[in-house]
Amino acid sequence: MDYSPDYKLIGKRIRNIRLKQALTQDKLAELSGIETRYLSKIENGTSKLSLPCLMSVANALHITVDTLLMDNILASKPNLLNEVEEVFSDCSPAEIFVFTQTLIALKNNLRLKGLSNSQK
Repeated sequence: MDYSPDYKLIGKRIRNIRLKQALTQDKLAELSGIETRYLSKIENGTSKLSLPCLMSVANALHITVDTLLMDNILASKPNLLNEVEEVFSDCSPAEIFVFTQTLIALKNNLRLKGLSNSQK
């Protein structure tokens, strides 16, 4: 199984967040301590970035590293469903209803803001 990061997705997420924060590539590069040319290659997915660089960019954007990596995390549906079942095992029907409605609203909000890649 290939566990290599998808650098194109990471770069796309960096670019989207940078634009939402109204930062230029020059400004984000300055805040991150990297060259603008290198940031451009990262955003285009043509250059790999190291963990220290990833952390630097995340800090400059005031976000967590997992925000940039979330498209790269593998979670199989059976494992995820087992986890969900365990989390809800001690909940009342009313609590399950509220959690379900909250998750639906969150999913819709993520998709509206373009933060979700898999819209199946």
